[in-house]
Amino acid sequence: MYLIVITRRKKVGDFLQHSIWKASDFDIISYKKTMLHLTDMQLQDNKTFLAMISHVLSVDGFYYSNSYDLTHTLQRLANTSPEFQEMSLLERADQRFVWNGHLLREFSAQPEIQKFAIPVIHGFIAIHSCSINGKNFDWFLVSRRSCFRAGVRYYVRGIDSEGHAANFVETEQIIHYMGNKASFVQTRGSIPFFWSQRPNLKYKPKPQINKAVNHMDGFQRHFDSQIISYGKQVVINLVNQKGSEKPLEQAFAQMVSSLGNGMVRYFAFDFHKECSKMRWDRLQILVKQVAETQDDFGYFLVDAEGRVVMQQDGIFRSNCMDCLDRTNVIQSLLARRSLQIQLQRLGVLHVGQNIEEQVQFEKVYKNAWADNANACAKQYAGTGALKTDFTRTGKRTQWGLVMDGWNSLIRYYKNNFSDGFRQDSIDLFLGNYSVEEGYSTSPLNVQADWKFLALPIIMVVAFSMCIICLLMAGDTWTETLAYVLFWGFASIGTGAIILFNGKDFVDTPKLVQKEKMD
Repeated sequence: MYLIVITRRKKVGDFLQHSIWKASDFDIISYKKTMLHLTDMQLQDNKTFLAMISHVLSVDGFYYSNSYDLTHTLQRLANTSPEFQEMSLLERADQRFVWNGHLLREFSAQPEIQKFAIPVIHGFIAIHSCSINGKNFDWFLVSRRSCFRAGVRYYVRGIDSEGHAANFVETEQIIHYMGNKASFVQTRGSIPFFWSQRPNLKYKPKPQINKAVNHMDGFQRHFDSQIISYGKQVVINLVNQKGSEKPLEQAFAQMVSSLGNGMVRYFAFDFHKECSKMRWDRLQILVKQVAETQDDFGYFLVDAEGRVVMQQDGIFRSNCMDCLDRTNVIQSLLARRSLQIQLQRLGVLHVGQNIEEQVQFEKVYKNAWADNANACAKQYAGTGALKTDFTRTGKRTQWGLVMDGWNSLIRYYKNNFSDGFRQDSIDLFLGNYSVEEGYSTSPLNVQADWKFLALPIIMVVAFSMCIICLLMAGDTWTETLAYVLFWGFASIGTGAIILFNGKDFVDTPKLVQKEKMD
């Protein structure tokens, strides 16, 4: 048993007179003064478990407040009872977004220490004091990542039996001006049926739809809970409508149709096809398609006297494959449209003025949404987001394409060779796997397959071939380079093809059984 303490924090800003903090450093303090009661194997495993906890804590994006409930939207907080308001932050928190909920299980039943046990969310928060037309207002952006079905990019897809979607994020944009508060909420989440996309050394593993389960059961659970939480649902599916992503789009559309629920509507928009050849202006096609629906949904508005003027009656649930890059671009456009309407209603923007014309605020807005994209991407995929050049500047650039290629390469490495450890770390942190001191066999001590033992031999042979090529190469640099590239990579590739099935090479999670993860 260990106690995890936040030892260093950075102030993000003040919101509605509440301080918002970002945790930046932690201490992991052992309850035990000695480890002599552990066996050698347990000591080694304990070091690994501690490394896992440290890894989760090292991922940027843990936020908290001592006095404000960061787990709820403004609208949810406004629709609560006096009894709810008297509860501690820990008691009344939305458990979907309390990332230290498992760690606080021993404290939750002890009111005298609840003031030290503060809910911590994981995601992104930006707070900016802005000015348009000489009128000052606060702009607040928060993304709350769900701790249900949490994990990393390829190992956690689709939904679980309870209807919880992978990489589910609730994003709220808030304006505070002259005592008035306006809020617009969106969600993102993995395609909500049972599918997987296990890494296997291919650049883009083929998605697999599980044919042995009842998809509609989990699908309905998902949308039932979404309707209870947010009201009407408009699904914006941004996946490709051809190639390996096509079956997912078709299945999603079919399930929405089979659901037969008037509260759920479906829009398919092939992002890559529509925006091919750098035609990113075509994103306005989708914005215009859903504009009438967005107006019907409205937004949440409270006046300076605390009266609720308007409720948000529905929500846009956006997704692509990862619910990261394409999704963030669309969410930022829908949020800007809502913000335009809110600022005009509050009198910050004059009639006929557009946010795009407000150079200083537009820069703040775009950078915050790009930072939001990077935070969510690092937490799920291990790298910054793609397409952030468009989010930051409003246009696609050649340098942005280069950076997307670099991030894609880093994602490929991490998804194949380090995500097993990352997934185990999250499962341990959230309590999906519980360590028992008296275990006889450790899931961490798995005997390496002969294929892994053969890998060093292949690398030695490949390196030797490169040296031989250098000695036997022609007189010119071009011939030398050609020899090295051809024979060196040929020896590596041939050896890998002969000895390895791609998926056997991948770093897979060990703490939670595959069946449970699926």
